Amino acid sequence: MKSHVILITAFAAVLLMGSNGCYYDNEETLYPNSFCDTALVTWTNDIQPLINTRCAIAGCHANGSVSPNLTGYTAVKAQADNGRIRSRAIDGIPSIMPASGKLPACDIANLDAWLRAGAPNN
Repeated sequence: MKSHVILITAFAAVLLMGSNGCYYDNEETLYPNSFCDTALVTWTNDIQPLINTRCAIAGCHANGSVSPNLTGYTAVKAQADNGRIRSRAIDGIPSIMPASGKLPACDIANLDAWLRAGAPNN
């Protein structure tokens, strides 16, 4: 009888320890902005890929879709200069662009840094 109690207690202890072993939280949620370096944000490496994958896509701001067309630097720069990119993707509460959902915090920080730098073509 005593061995059954010890066995059940050991089994329960193993179950309790194992139940806390898996944790699937998002690093960005746990540590916002801790992995985001905005010091060297460029059009070519950071902003253009972001625009191309989240904005200038079929059905949104690509050729022949919703205006404005955001398929090139000149078009994006015009929207940056008139404040529409900031008002739609950063300042909107809740953010109204992109339509697929609010940008991750690091993408917002990069976009903000690029806009504050004057939206250079670098």
